[in-house]
Amino acid sequence: MISRRRRGLSRVLKPVLFVIPVALVFSIIWLRSSFVALEYELGHLQILRAELIKEQRELIARKASMASMKKIERIAVSKMGFVYPDRRRVFFVKSGSPPMPRTTGLEGRDRFEK
Repeated sequence: MISRRRRGLSRVLKPVLFVIPVALVFSIIWLRSSFVALEYELGHLQILRAELIKEQRELIARKASMASMKKIERIAVSKMGFVYPDRRRVFFVKSGSPPMPRTTGLEGRDRFEK
């Protein structure tokens, strides 16, 4: 009876002992290839990040040059024909109470009807 059990266990145990190491080898190979693929992707993303940082710096510099007051003034004068106003033609508006709506009424109407 004991020898039958050993034969039964050996029939089951031998294939299991063969399949487990093979599965472990394939899983290690799969993990290694996944790791290498991630390294390649990381390298690609680092290159892309460096390019984007460079482009961002260029765009910031371009924005600063476009927004400079001297350049805006030069474009306004040369392309749009703007000129500085004469001091005699400038009106200064004092800040005060906001304008009120005008009221009309019948007071003083009898002055015109006479």
